[in-house]
Amino acid sequence: MRNSRPMILMFPLICFLSSIILILCEPNTMGVCNEKEKHALLIFKQALSDPANRLSSWFMDEDCCRWEAVRCNNVTGRVVELQLGNPYVDSNYTNFMLGGEISPALLELEFLSYLDLSLNGFGGRPIPSFLGSMGRLRYLDLSSAGFGGVVPHQLGNLSTLHHLDLGYNSGLYVENLDWISHLSFLKYLGLGRVDLHREVHWLESMSMIPSLSELILSGCKLDRNMASSLGYANFTSLTVLYLSKNHFDQEIPNWLFNLTTLVALDLSNNQFKGQISESFGQLKYLESLYLHWNSFHGPIPTSIGNLSSLRYLVLGRNPLINGALPTSLGLLSNLEYLGAGGTSLIGNISEVHFTTLSKLKVLAIYETSLSFHLNSNWTPPFQLEHLEANSCKMGPKFLAWLKTQKSLSHLLLSSSGIVDTTPNWFWKWASSIQQIHLSDNQISGELSQVVLNNTIINLSSNRFSGQLPLQSSNVVVLNIANNSFSEQISPLICRKMNERSKLEVLDISNNALSGELSDCWMHWPSLTHINLGSNNLSGEIPNSMGSLVALKALSLHNNSLYGDIPSSLQNCKVLGLINLSDNNFSGIIPRWIVERTSLIIIHLRSNKFMGDIPPQICQLSFLRVLDLANNSLSGTIPKCLNNISAMAGGRSRGHNDVLIAYYDYESYMESLILNIKGRDSKYKKILPYVRMIDLSSNNLSGSIPFEIFSLLGLQSLNLSHNHLTGMISIEIGGMEYLESLDLSKNNISGEIPQTIANLTFLGVLNLSYNNLSGRIPSGTQIQTFSLLSFFGNAELCGAPLPKNCLGDEEDTQRPTGEGENKEYPEIVWFYIGMGSGFFVGLWGVCGCLFFNKAWRHTYYQYLDDIKDLAYVAIAIKLKWLHQKLGK
Repeated sequence: MRNSRPMILMFPLICFLSSIILILCEPNTMGVCNEKEKHALLIFKQALSDPANRLSSWFMDEDCCRWEAVRCNNVTGRVVELQLGNPYVDSNYTNFMLGGEISPALLELEFLSYLDLSLNGFGGRPIPSFLGSMGRLRYLDLSSAGFGGVVPHQLGNLSTLHHLDLGYNSGLYVENLDWISHLSFLKYLGLGRVDLHREVHWLESMSMIPSLSELILSGCKLDRNMASSLGYANFTSLTVLYLSKNHFDQEIPNWLFNLTTLVALDLSNNQFKGQISESFGQLKYLESLYLHWNSFHGPIPTSIGNLSSLRYLVLGRNPLINGALPTSLGLLSNLEYLGAGGTSLIGNISEVHFTTLSKLKVLAIYETSLSFHLNSNWTPPFQLEHLEANSCKMGPKFLAWLKTQKSLSHLLLSSSGIVDTTPNWFWKWASSIQQIHLSDNQISGELSQVVLNNTIINLSSNRFSGQLPLQSSNVVVLNIANNSFSEQISPLICRKMNERSKLEVLDISNNALSGELSDCWMHWPSLTHINLGSNNLSGEIPNSMGSLVALKALSLHNNSLYGDIPSSLQNCKVLGLINLSDNNFSGIIPRWIVERTSLIIIHLRSNKFMGDIPPQICQLSFLRVLDLANNSLSGTIPKCLNNISAMAGGRSRGHNDVLIAYYDYESYMESLILNIKGRDSKYKKILPYVRMIDLSSNNLSGSIPFEIFSLLGLQSLNLSHNHLTGMISIEIGGMEYLESLDLSKNNISGEIPQTIANLTFLGVLNLSYNNLSGRIPSGTQIQTFSLLSFFGNAELCGAPLPKNCLGDEEDTQRPTGEGENKEYPEIVWFYIGMGSGFFVGLWGVCGCLFFNKAWRHTYYQYLDDIKDLAYVAIAIKLKWLHQKLGK
């Protein structure tokens, strides 16, 4: 009995402990949350906007501990976490954003330790200062939530905070950071894109948090000297330091190399200068080092080879980094990413550079002067996923070691000096690669038996020949321009596929293809950009091209195509560029073209179009290039051209998806041959900025509408070789961007307005062969043009023409005044110098003839020949005049 009594006494204790264990193991078994906190949460919800109904589970009859995004203490039922960060991170995440206001009802959640409102949209509202009164918070994430205004200093009251992220909001800024030092337990501080430029002592404030482990200060507009008055930084626990995308323009301060606990360091996208210090070798735990897009110079330090833990080394886009690639990099056995592109590195890359790089996956050494010198039988220790060596010397032969790479997804070897025929193994090996870029080499071979299976293929500007290759339905971009492909185009266009084609970009321009454009375009429903220009194609545009409803750019220039533009093309509702120049198209310009408001470029030059310029063209407010030159158009120039806002305003770059299609590691850019400044030039990278009108060499008549001189953004205007009349408007002085103006060979009258002298960018001016009169305006820019710019205007006078204006002769014959007599000594010396120069020059020639008999005979014989030619010419002219007068 004595032994059983302690057991009886222990039984209630055991039951109590068992119930506690069950409660701890079974969340929310109490089943009831605090009513006061439930009401606070419902008030909080009411102030929010929730278009996706993410908080639909928050209603009165349900236990708030079971609500979505709410976490309670398992014992007390008090709310401890609100996980309201947007869980959707795909392209539609904006549809699931919470918005509205943050209600102070949150203050009722006395035990709240975790608050996440990230990736929402609070419309620039300020961060509520009352959050600083929630003293139990250990985790606060307000990143990418659309907050704006000043960061409240009350956040410094959150003395138990371990994690604070305010980064990537809408215009947050800090006036001072004194409060940050009060957060003595803080481990993570994220202030990405928070404007800190007002805070001079940001470094001192943050270095007073000894527990800080991760510090994110990317894009904070920091431009103060990082050397600071500290001379040291008390970041004894710091493992991650991101200072990218700021405005530092100094050498890396020495205190940074004392942060020996660093694992990740990002100093990219600044203006850091000086050499990359050998002291980086002291940061032995470093795994990621980002120094790209800076102004470092000199060699890469060999001490980086000591960083045995390094996985990511990115030094690219430092154009002044030079010297050889250190062989010590071959010791980085954990290296996965090596980026040194866009530098001035020179020298050879050999096997020793890759000795232990068995984990290397990305090698990016583009745009350098490095040369690969590897044994033909070398087997790399790595399996690359991405090789980017554009503008390196990889050739002249194909690299045999490439076929050992079984995991490659991106192969970028443009302009790499390869002069070779594609080896037999290449295309089968390359069939699994996602992107292939081999443009601007001298690679040859026939591809008629090849079926291309890559997503993006750029083989342009090589020496491929024969029939066009076939491609699978997986191909999205096919660029094989500037090669020697020949024969018919129809086998490519009319080949049926089992699956729907994904092809978006097809560029086969500048080859030797022949035949007609077969009526099979319905097989390519995804096409957005077509360029078949500069081939030997003939026939008419097939109606099936109208089935390409996604088409944005159509270029068929410089072929032998003819006929009318088919009406089926009006189904291409998003067409932005149409280039049919240098063909034999005829008929009138279809009305649907000038009503297609998406058009930004109309290039129909050198065809046989006739009729009027449709006035509906003025509705094309996004039009940047209008080239209808060298046709047979008649009628007048529409007076409403000033409605084309893209030409009337500045240099807007909207609708550029027509000209540039972006893909992963690739962008396809449209190009045009435009006649600006009197010569044909290719415009590609700067095409989005071009604004021009060329209506030259037509049969246009009537006055030049003064509205055309309101197109203040225009860079080139060519109305030459027409029958235009009227005057040049004084408004021309406002066309500040105008670089080329050609109004020659018309019937334009009146005076040249003086305001034309305001056109400081004007580089080409041609007003010749008109009926202009009066004095040529004076001005620095105008005086740079020769008389050819004004020739053929009988009533025009003044420099640079030899014809003086009335009053000019009187000015030159005016008697010398008293002021001019003061310069008499200078005039005397001018004539003395001229006389002595004449004497020396004359006797320099005459002396040679006098003392050298052979030269003298040759010279006199030459004069006799000139005399005979002049005599014959005069005699013929006199005989012609005599016959003319006789008639």
